[in-house]
Amino acid sequence: MSIPGMSHHSGHQGQQTPMPGWGKTGTGGGWSGASGARGYPAPSSSFGTAGSGISGTSGTEPPASGLGGFGDPVVPRRRRRFRFGWLGALLPILFVGFMVLGVPRIAMSSTSSSELLPVGAFTQVDGRDVVLMPYGADGVWIWDDVFQIRLAAVDVVAGEPIWDVQLNEDLIGAAGVIAAGSQYLYVVTDYGLEIRSVADGHRVAGPDDIEGLGADYLAAYGAYAYDPNLNAVVMITSLGEFRTLPVDGVTATPSDAPTVNAWQSSLFADSSGAWMYLDSDWDETTDSVVIGDNRFDYGPLSPGVPGGIVRLTGPDGTVELPGPIYNGEFLLEVTKTPAGLLSPEQREQMSTSGDQSYLGHSPAGAAGGFVLLQSTVTANGDEYRLDVLDAATGEVVGSMPMGEEATRVMTAPGGTIVVVASSDDIYADSFVLIAPDGTVSLVEVGVPDLLGRRA
Repeated sequence: MSIPGMSHHSGHQGQQTPMPGWGKTGTGGGWSGASGARGYPAPSSSFGTAGSGISGTSGTEPPASGLGGFGDPVVPRRRRRFRFGWLGALLPILFVGFMVLGVPRIAMSSTSSSELLPVGAFTQVDGRDVVLMPYGADGVWIWDDVFQIRLAAVDVVAGEPIWDVQLNEDLIGAAGVIAAGSQYLYVVTDYGLEIRSVADGHRVAGPDDIEGLGADYLAAYGAYAYDPNLNAVVMITSLGEFRTLPVDGVTATPSDAPTVNAWQSSLFADSSGAWMYLDSDWDETTDSVVIGDNRFDYGPLSPGVPGGIVRLTGPDGTVELPGPIYNGEFLLEVTKTPAGLLSPEQREQMSTSGDQSYLGHSPAGAAGGFVLLQSTVTANGDEYRLDVLDAATGEVVGSMPMGEEATRVMTAPGGTIVVVASSDDIYADSFVLIAPDGTVSLVEVGVPDLLGRRA
């Protein structure tokens, strides 16, 4: 029978090449057409490969690698397994290391504490007013020592730490910045004097490699002091000699006779008790201050009644400020003058001849037109707060919880007031900043992150 569009060729069909995935025998023959049947397009390939049989008029043999005209044969793909290799062996080690080292460190960092020390100083870094704040730190483990004495530089306008460096490693110790210039600061610890850079706090010299002092240095907190008349650090050596080191200098020279006479009773070759002298007596308070024409007094509401009241007396009479106020005290800013530098009038005002320095007092905040009042939150409580009063009206312009009593008040050259509140019983990792406009803020110092970094 004849099929339109195709020709039939009878004969013996040859051996066919097996299709991929088939057995050795397959379907013989194939079909193709030059123009298709009744106008339909002709197939472009044929099944299998035949030596003879049904074929198109073109006689073209289809490619052996074709499969139904749909491209190359599909190659079976293996499922790829993800292999950890060396990473798989390392992961358990990393996990164990984190549990052993990381978790305790995070826990210790979160419970660390700081004790701000009151002997600080002011300087400038890149044109910014900076307070140099020494402090004792503990509670950080593994990479850092558990106990440290450190020094932080804090921008008093922005309230941000600029740098934070370690001074020594001690359970109990002391540190104080006794002077600071534009290039160098001078900090004393139980190990002696160090000269450090104002820019980043790195050590420049000390204690045993200061030019002009060297091995004659004394590892004593009280062997060094600042002389405001000379703008220099004065020190006593292990040989009993005196040296003078100008601020922003790095070389000590022998002191002249007037300097020796002024300081021979105020420097100590033995550090025992000296740090107590230098750290103490900064926390002076009073119940009455006078600023300009106004007088502020704190007194009881009435006999036998808890709490008190602040009374403002001025040219227009006396007014009582809102209360009650518990355990109120006005803060004073203290300056210390060594006995050898006192005037005759100051000597007469000293309480005893054995006093090592003269304490000058002024109402804290008075230069900026403020009065600083500290009080307890409740009648029987030991949580303190700080109120900033307008010296002209008595109005409260700012308040801040302090936790502990103030230990020192300092005023920066630009007018910002720093209030430190820390003690041996209650450590404080922050201090209060009072801006020239009366704005009150709290600045944290020495608080480590999860990695134990403080700067």
